[in-house]
Amino acid sequence: MGLKIKILGPWETTANGEPVRLTGERRVGVLARLALSAGQPVSAEELLTQVWGQSTATTAGKQLHIVVSKLRGLLSPHQDGEVIATVSGGYQLNLACERIDAHLFSLLGRQARAARTHGEITTANELFQRALTLWRGDALVGITAPWAQVESARLEEERLTTLEDHMDLRLAAGDHHAVVPVLTAHAEIHPLRERPRAQLMLALHRAARSSEALAVYQKTRRVMLDELGIEPGAALRRLQQAVLRQDPALHLSSPAQRTTLAKPVIPIELPADTRVFTARATEMAWLRRTLTDTVPGLPAVAAIHGPGGIGKSALAVHVAHAIADRFVDGVLYVDLGAATAGLQPLPPFEVLCRLLRSLGLDGAALPATVDEAAARYRSLTSTRKLLVILDDALDASQVRPLIPAGPSCAVIVTSRQIMASLDSMSHLRLTGLDPADATALFARIADSGRVRAEPDAAQQIVRQCSGLPLALRIAAARLAAQPDRTLTYLADQLADPNRRLDALEHADLAIRDSIAVSLQHLPGEPVGHDAAHTFLLLGLLETPTHTVPAASALADWPEHRAETALNHLLDARLLEPAGPGRYRMQDLIRLYAREQAALHVPEPVRVTATRRAFRHYLATATNR
Repeated sequence: MGLKIKILGPWETTANGEPVRLTGERRVGVLARLALSAGQPVSAEELLTQVWGQSTATTAGKQLHIVVSKLRGLLSPHQDGEVIATVSGGYQLNLACERIDAHLFSLLGRQARAARTHGEITTANELFQRALTLWRGDALVGITAPWAQVESARLEEERLTTLEDHMDLRLAAGDHHAVVPVLTAHAEIHPLRERPRAQLMLALHRAARSSEALAVYQKTRRVMLDELGIEPGAALRRLQQAVLRQDPALHLSSPAQRTTLAKPVIPIELPADTRVFTARATEMAWLRRTLTDTVPGLPAVAAIHGPGGIGKSALAVHVAHAIADRFVDGVLYVDLGAATAGLQPLPPFEVLCRLLRSLGLDGAALPATVDEAAARYRSLTSTRKLLVILDDALDASQVRPLIPAGPSCAVIVTSRQIMASLDSMSHLRLTGLDPADATALFARIADSGRVRAEPDAAQQIVRQCSGLPLALRIAAARLAAQPDRTLTYLADQLADPNRRLDALEHADLAIRDSIAVSLQHLPGEPVGHDAAHTFLLLGLLETPTHTVPAASALADWPEHRAETALNHLLDARLLEPAGPGRYRMQDLIRLYAREQAALHVPEPVRVTATRRAFRHYLATATNR
C-alpha cells in the first residue's frame, strides 16, 4: 500500500494503512505544499514565503532545511528511494500522484470526462463516484496560511465542477428522480451557482414536477436580486421559458437513451417451487401463453383470482419457475399481504420502495411520495425484461402502480377478487380440483403407502376437503405428524361438521384463518357491515345455494340491499356464482359462517331469521 497523503479533509498521512504521526504546523505546511506539486520542484524561496509567511527571521532558510530533514526521517522508512529530493534551488516530493488524494481526484475526474466523451457512460459514472468519495471535508482544513486558503478554494471549485459534471451525466442517463435530493442540497449550500439550479429545474421537470421546477427559478431570481442586484443568466431564463411551454426538447427522446449507470442488478426473488404440484395443465398452458404472447408496446399481465386456499400462489410460482430464464433482467416477487390473517395489506408506496431497492436503487435515493416512486419504477422498468409476481393482492388500487412500464415485462397477479378495472389484463378464475386430481395431490403429499392401504378413507378425506388444495395439504400434514393414526380416524373427524374445521388446522395452517382474511377485507361501513351480517345469516341455512329474494327474506331487507351484500361476498370469494341470480357457499365456508353466527349473532335474531327464510322457501315451493 505504501505512503499516502490525504488533504481533501482533515490532514492525514498513512503508511500501509497505518497513520504516520506528523506534528508541527510548519512540517505539515511544507509537506502539504510539496504534495500539491508532487513530482515537480518547489523553490525554497516559495516554501519560505508561503509557509513562513511574513517572518523575517534570518534563520528561516536553516529552519526549512531542518524541517525537510525531519520529514525525510519520518517518511523514508515507508517509501523506496528519496522521498523528498533536493533539486536546484528547492525540493521535490517523489510520490506518485495516485498516492495523494487531491491529485487522484483530478485524475479520476479527467478519466471520467474522457469516458463520457467516448460514450462509456457506466465507466464514467463509476469514475465520478470514485473521485467524489475521496472528499472527507474541506480541503487543507486546519492550515490557515493564505496559500492554503487559495488552494482550498481552487480544490473546492474543482469538486463542485466535478459534482455538477456527474449530475449532467446522470440527467442524460435518465436518473432525474435520484438526483433531485442531491441537487436540492447542493443548490441550497451554493445559492448563487446557476448551474446546479438549472440542473435541479431540469430534474424536477423530467420527474413531472414542473411547478416545483418553476419555483426553483423564482427562488433563484429573488436570491440573485437580493445578493447581487442582477437577474439570472440567459441560460437559466431560457430554461424557465422552456419549462413554461413544456418544450419537448427538455425530455429524453426515448426510454432507450436512458443508460444504466451501474452494473445491472438482476434480482431472482422467486420462492421455492413445490415438488408436489399436481394437475392444472390447462391453467398452466393459459398462463404460459398469456405471459409470452405479448401485445406490442404493453407488458403482459395475467391475473389469477379465486377463493383463499385454491392454489393461486402455487400455480403462479410453479409457472414462473418454468419461464424465468426468458427474463434476462430478473424476477421480482412481492407478497402483498392480503391473505395473511390479522395483518393489513402492504400500501403501494412500501411495495414500490421494496421493488426499487430490488432494482438497485440506493435507500438514500428512494423517492418521498408514492407518485414519485411509481414514476421512478416505470423509468427503471421501461427498458428491462422482467417477470414480476404480485402475490396475494387486495384490489386494483393496490396493484395499479406496481405494473412495470416495459413492453418486454410480464406480470402475474394473484388475488381473491377479480381485478376487472385494470386495463390490458387477462383473467383466470381458479376453481377447486376435481376428485381425481384432488386424490392425486393428497396421495403425493401424504404417504402413498398409507393411502393405498385405506383407499375408502382417503376418498372420504378428499371429499370432505371440497377440492381445496389448502385443506388437502393440512389433512396430509396432520397425517404426517401422527404416523400412528389411521386415515379412517381423520376421515371420521372430517365427517363430523362440528369437528371438521378443527381437523383442518395444523401448525401455522388453518382453514379458519384463510376464510377470516376474506371477511377482514370486506369494504368499510355500511356495505361491509351488511355483507358480513349476511355471511353469518347464510351460515344458519342448510342449503348451499341462495338467491336474492331468499337473502332478502333472511335479513329482512329490501332486495336491492340484499343483492349488494351478496355481490360483495361474491367479490370476496366467500360466495361463488351458481347460475343466473344464484350464489353458492362452499361447504367449508358455510361451516365457518355457522360457527361465527353462533358466536356473534344473538339467538333471538338467529331464530327469527331462520323462520323468515323457512317461510320464504315454503312460499316459493307453493308457487312452483
